[in-house]
Amino acid sequence: MLRIFRFALACLSLAGFCLFFIDPIGTFFPGLSVLADLQFFPALLSGSVAVVAILLGVTLLFGRVYCSVLCPLGLMQDAIYRFGKKSRFGFISGKTSLRISVLLIFIAAFIFGVPLVFGVLEPYSAFGRIAANLAIFFKQTTDLLFADDSSFLYPRGLAQLITALLTLAVIGGMALRSGRSWCNTLCPVGTVLGYISRFSFFQISINQKECIKCGLCASSCKASCIDTEKGILDQSRCVTCFNCMDQCRHKAIAYLPIWKRQEEMDMTRPSSERRNFMMAAFGLSTLPILSRSIPVKADSLPSARPNSIIPPGSGSLSHFRQNCTGCHLCVSACPNHVLISSDKGLGMLQSSVSYKNGYCKIDCVACSNICPTGAIDTIHREERKTIQIGTAVVDWERCLVNTDKKECRICSDVCPTKAVSLIGAPGLSKWLAVMPEYCIGCGACEYSCPVSPVSAIHILGNTEHRRIKK
Repeated sequence: MLRIFRFALACLSLAGFCLFFIDPIGTFFPGLSVLADLQFFPALLSGSVAVVAILLGVTLLFGRVYCSVLCPLGLMQDAIYRFGKKSRFGFISGKTSLRISVLLIFIAAFIFGVPLVFGVLEPYSAFGRIAANLAIFFKQTTDLLFADDSSFLYPRGLAQLITALLTLAVIGGMALRSGRSWCNTLCPVGTVLGYISRFSFFQISINQKECIKCGLCASSCKASCIDTEKGILDQSRCVTCFNCMDQCRHKAIAYLPIWKRQEEMDMTRPSSERRNFMMAAFGLSTLPILSRSIPVKADSLPSARPNSIIPPGSGSLSHFRQNCTGCHLCVSACPNHVLISSDKGLGMLQSSVSYKNGYCKIDCVACSNICPTGAIDTIHREERKTIQIGTAVVDWERCLVNTDKKECRICSDVCPTKAVSLIGAPGLSKWLAVMPEYCIGCGACEYSCPVSPVSAIHILGNTEHRRIKK
């Protein structure tokens, strides 16, 4: 019964995540955003103390149910294994050193500003890239089959598409071969919750008196954490899927409170493992503090522009780089197709603003309302109209007003704040002027400029967002 209940919740959760990344603004099911709010590291980064406390409390009570019900990447692995070629599982050693090493690398990548490593290992962000990019990739491919133009243009950046496909290939291959091996070797969330679950109130235990060592439990354990010969179940790797209980024909496996577990179960915790757990816990607890004491150098971030342009509500480039995990939920939610993935440097896979496909509308706050990590703070529509994410700069040598002596007013006409204007007395030469104190960097001028392939007016991003005059 427990397995059926867990399986039903997992199916609903996975379906919700897939729909959420395809439809992040909630056209069909507005309440799906709660799935993003319940993710462990996004909640930690956004300062959602209540959510983190709830997740840790649930783990201390029931074990790693988060991994079996709420983690989209874990659920994706279960789906791949279920629909792929099934093979019998078997016990695999815990690889404690590898798990701790990857967790410390993950924490160090966040602290020292290497979001590429952090984003690739963080499970929610990894799943987000896979779901969002595959959805748009299939749509683009389908459109291409029915279009006269045979060229393929991927609007979100090839780096994130390639990364999503590679992530799917690696994790999917591991899932087909050995179930949840990614979760129990490389996933930092799995490592943290795994060591906490060693002390959980309810645990799956093996009754040595009833067990005949048939091996059915081990062959069905997708976490590969049951050693049949020794009668040991590694609680730090158990994802509480209840498969073993369902398979055991002699009722030798039960889900019991901690004081009712059988004495035969191995409860020893070597001092080395205690030290590893304390190291991981210390690193995790200091992560939010240390991350803000070591700023990221904005001038080292990738872009053809001097500074990457970041979404309104981000506050500053350093804040955004330290909190964005590259889940691409904001990219999927952007109705104007302005947000894409960065392709180079330390900020690779994090979102940035590009005006190739549109411009950032002055009353749009979609990305602000959807970010689960706090990298983009929630702002209101009226507030958005005063946030300057960059300023327009005119390349006079390329402007049609100068080169062709035309009174081109396109950039001036589309500017929502009237920061761009064509000035000059009647009958005399005209020139473009930009008033930075009124420009919000929306990119309407850059997107609309008829000069190609590079616009004669472009936006330079601010490392610190400012307020303009009304």
